[in-house]
Amino acid sequence: MTAPAIVLVADGPDDPAVATTLQAIARGLQGARKDLRIHLARLEGVKPPLQKVIASLVAEDVAEAVLVPLDLVSAADHAEELDTFHHSPDIHVVVSRPVGPASELLNILDERVREALHRGGALEIDGLVLGAPAGADVRGNSLLARRARQWSTHHRLPVQLAVDEGDGRVTAAAVASLRAQGRRHIAVGSLFLTPTPAYQSHAQAALRAGAIAVTAPLGDSDHLRHLILARYAFGAMELLDGIPTQLSVEDLDGEES
Repeated sequence: MTAPAIVLVADGPDDPAVATTLQAIARGLQGARKDLRIHLARLEGVKPPLQKVIASLVAEDVAEAVLVPLDLVSAADHAEELDTFHHSPDIHVVVSRPVGPASELLNILDERVREALHRGGALEIDGLVLGAPAGADVRGNSLLARRARQWSTHHRLPVQLAVDEGDGRVTAAAVASLRAQGRRHIAVGSLFLTPTPAYQSHAQAALRAGAIAVTAPLGDSDHLRHLILARYAFGAMELLDGIPTQLSVEDLDGEES
């Protein structure tokens, strides 16, 4: 039997820039793992819809698929649609944990910060904002706070966490808070996967508030591919034994530390 297919599942608007970024992620993963079938599906009525992607796998006689939610802020929960959509009984589908706010994402943020500083001609920073979209589950919010502390410890700089509702206000407030502490060279790390309107609002608000650099969305990277493949591996294990793979809080702490 062939390996289960990977279906990368993303929500977000029907926007060309978002679609281009997601397609680049799927292509990058396919290039790294030519032995696997990689597909991209979208939620909220955006093409390609999940149901159509699964139907195409059935038409190709694919018997198993793992859905990997491309959600960078939730640690365990996923869209209800992934559990309720109807598909052929000829394919066994499981949903993995979301990518989530894993510690590896800080490595991508470091790269993006360096790129943003280079673009702006900046030489140093004295404060950081970790910006992320709202909508995380309880565990995800806890991990986001931990990532901010880890980033602060790693760089020995104050880090403000900004979980933004999509209008940029929380990001602007985080920058303002650091400026009130006397910080004048503030960079904003954006834990956004694609350039959604929420990301654009977050980035513009940060610059208006006085940040000297704002990172681009994470997009495709080796670190992200490794995380996706790790989530896929757990889902594939469930397909093997038919028993959902459950991780305790202690297991998650160890994995995400």
